[in-house]
Amino acid sequence: MAFADPASGPRARPSTVNLAVYLLYAAAAIELINVIIGLVYSSKITEGAKKAVAGTSQAGSADNQALNGTISLVVGVLLIALFVVLAVFIGKGKQIARILTWVLGGLALCCTVGIFGLSFVGEAGWNQLRKDDPTLPTYDEYNKLIYSEVPGWYQPVTTLLGVLLIVAILGAIVLLALPPSHPYFRKVEQQWEPPVPGASGDPGYPPPPVDGPPHQPPPAP
Repeated sequence: MAFADPASGPRARPSTVNLAVYLLYAAAAIELINVIIGLVYSSKITEGAKKAVAGTSQAGSADNQALNGTISLVVGVLLIALFVVLAVFIGKGKQIARILTWVLGGLALCCTVGIFGLSFVGEAGWNQLRKDDPTLPTYDEYNKLIYSEVPGWYQPVTTLLGVLLIVAILGAIVLLALPPSHPYFRKVEQQWEPPVPGASGDPGYPPPPVDGPPHQPPPAP
């Protein structure tokens, strides 16, 4: 009994999987830009936050801004590593990487979308604080002061990068769920191949005949 070698040639990668890999690398690149911008301007944002709440009951909250910035940078670095590793193993057709892309990619997508949603929740919470402390600036003034130390392009660029990150992650998740992607992640099983008659070492067949003159019986006495 013999088995055919399923790895006799590399499997063709579907275009949907190719595009998903490119999108994961793009997500890593986008997050890298976010991390670099954060490293450059995080101290400036902290200075702006201190200026916004100076002399109010929330003066100590500026330190939380610095802590949040550090956490965001650490999470950003972890996301970069995650996207790259997933892209590599998705390209190799690993089913576990495909599943992790749906799970972890979905979590990253929810976190990214949640950051945008925090602006609405933050405004409501800030207005509640102003009821207890009228010395606090309005929410719009507060945000203006926070970003007063950074260039004018900072907010539009970081917002655009956030949107692009959402599109890249969502695109990869959808592409890996499409039917053309399924066969690439299926485990290839060995195919049974019948043995060749007379093959060396195969006891199921008699030995091949030997060339030569036919055997003659001995003469009668």
